[in-house]
Parts: sequence; C-alpha cells; structure tokens
Amino acid sequence: MSYKAGFCPKLRAVDVLPFDWQGQKSLLLRDPWGYAEGQLVLPAFLGPLLGLMDGRHSLRELQVAASRLLGRLVMLEELEQLVKTLYQHLFLEGERFESLKERREEEFSQARVRAPSHAGQAYPAEPEALKDFLEKILGLAPPKEHKPRALIAPHIDLSLGAKAFAAAYQGLRWPKGARVIVLGTGHFLESLFSLLDKDFETPLGVVPCDREFCGLLYEKVGAEIRGHAWAHRSEHSIEFQVLFLQYLLEEFTLVPLLVGSPELFFPAGEALAARFISALRELIDENTYLVAGVDFCHLGVRYGDPTPAGEAEKKRALEFDRRLLHLICDLDASGFYHLLAGEGRAYKVCGFGPLYFLLRLLEGQALKGQILFQEVVDFGPGSIVSFASAAFYQAA
Repeated sequence: MSYKAGFCPKLRAVDVLPFDWQGQKSLLLRDPWGYAEGQLVLPAFLGPLLGLMDGRHSLRELQVAASRLLGRLVMLEELEQLVKTLYQHLFLEGERFESLKERREEEFSQARVRAPSHAGQAYPAEPEALKDFLEKILGLAPPKEHKPRALIAPHIDLSLGAKAFAAAYQGLRWPKGARVIVLGTGHFLESLFSLLDKDFETPLGVVPCDREFCGLLYEKVGAEIRGHAWAHRSEHSIEFQVLFLQYLLEEFTLVPLLVGSPELFFPAGEALAARFISALRELIDENTYLVAGVDFCHLGVRYGDPTPAGEAEKKRALEFDRRLLHLICDLDASGFYHLLAGEGRAYKVCGFGPLYFLLRLLEGQALKGQILFQEVVDFGPGSIVSFASAAFYQAA
C-alpha cells in the first residue's frame, strides 16, 4: 500500500472508546463487525486526527492538522507510521481489509456451526463455571414455572441485566423437542433480516438448527432472508438467549434470525417483510416458541446525545418504556411502530426490529401480555440503557 503524501486514509466504522491505560488518557479501537480480531490502544490526543481520516484528507493535510494539534512540527514519517499501524490492524479501508473480509466471510459461510463469540469475556468459557454463573442469575428471581408462547428478554451485559434475565427465564418450561425462533437485534446488520441455518455452539454444547424449517422459510420468503450472514459471527443478542435456553430446556431446536430496524429498510423492504410475516405465520405451530433478544432506550454521550444522561433521563426512559410495554402487551404493532418512528427516535430503542416483527407475528392471537421486569442502568460515563422482560401467555 502506498503512503505517499497525497494518500487519503479512511478509517473504517470501528469503535473508538475512551479509557485510561496505565494512568494515561487513551483510546481503544476495536472492530464491532469482528473482521479485525485484535484491539489497538492509541493516545487520546489522536482522537481529532482519527476523525479527519475520512478518505478526503491527504497525509500532508493530516500532517498540518497534527502539527497544530500537538503544537510542534509533526514529521510526515510519523503520520505514515500511524497509518501503517492502523492499516495492519485492519482499521483502515483498503485492499488488505477487503481481501481478509472476503476470506473470513467465505470461511464463516462454509462452517456448519456458529462458534461462541463471547465465551470467556461476557460469561465463563468453562462449562461448570458457566452453569454456576447462570444459576446465580436465575436465583435472583423467585421460583416459578411458566410456559409462555413468546418471551422478551434483554441482550445487555449478562451481569448488568441479571435481574431482567432472571425474570424472563426463571422456571421456563417448554416441552422437549420445542422449536425456538430467536429474533435477535442485528446491531451491525446490513439487511432487514438474516436467517442463519447453522447450529449454535456454547460451552454447554451444540444446539441444532432446525434446517428443515429454515429451508421452508427460504422457499417461501426468498434468498433475501439470508441477508448479511456475517453479522451473526460476533452478535450477542441471540447467543445470550441460547445460554439460558440450553441450561433450562432438555432438548430443543433453534431458528436464529437477526432483525434490523424497519426505519432503515422501509419502504423498500416492506414487500420482503410482508412475505416474511406471511410465511412464518403459516409455518408456526403449537411446538414453536418465540424469543426476542432486545434492549430499549439508549441515552447519553455514548449514543450521540450532546449532554450526559443522569437521573432525569433514567426516569424519562422508564416512563417511555412503560408506554412501549403497554403497546407490546396489547399486541399493538401499528401503535408501537408509529411511536418509535416518531417521538421515540430520540430514545434510540435498539430492539425496534425484533419487537415490531414479534408483534406482527402475534397480533390477532388470543394471548395476554405481562410485564415481568423493568430497569435502567448506567452504561459508560454519562450514558444509560434501559431494558425489560415480558411474556405472552395463552388467554384463558
């Protein structure tokens, strides 16, 4: 790759997170898409310079900006070394990244099993330790037995959302051989849907995918429903649900489906959505159960708001969630959609897609929704996330 003065580096859409490293203000660069598996630590003062790496500023222009930023002459060679480091770590767009992206997506496509991506980080990688971990979480809710037709659970960090996970999964009783469709939030999904016909592996073993069911969906909906399959590789919204399902159910098959936000893909995606809803309604039987892995409001500086989120924002988030949850429990898909597509945009509900399509699938059925738990937590300096758990039971 050429690093001549006229070269214009472009930083990929990666996470740039502030943190303290050995007593120094630093930036942690990581790839949320999972192509670049390593992380990179840079001094915090380079933040404005990274912001200028947009493919429109040459190395010479970046040299001028860096010299003004640091108050000294920055040599062109210093900029070249920074660019080389970013390029080697796959944080810059270019031939090296495109080649590796193509190779890794092909390898993932050919694999029969989707390997765990968060074992040893978000939860223990050793089976017995994981069982103890899950048992402690479930112990936070009072003992019960319940058999909902559909379940809403969070996908936030397992420890932070422990009470909500416990409220959703404690005492879950679905029959042996149940088919579980998990609608996960596609945080980095480049399509409206992505149905993955792969088994899911966790430290507790391998959950078989219901490939026959997936095949029927492909036939009825079309190849578009395969979507951006790579998004499953590092996504946690389905993986976290599978952990509890494995621990609690004797035997089940999985239909893993990531869902994007309708706002991003409508109106172009409305025909695909209609085929999807029609096909699933036709295929869902009494042995099929639904889980939506979702979080609710995201407020504060971490999520692009100009001011930090505090206690007042927490109160607003809980009140807004309560409005959403009433619409959800009433199976009011239209009301839910219009609230989130209107004033709800400011709340940045990342579970918009899975929740909306869950309601579309359930509307008209004799079901009673019940709110099981609500909470809002701090999630980084000046930022908050809210979440909830709920269930739908057969009406008496």
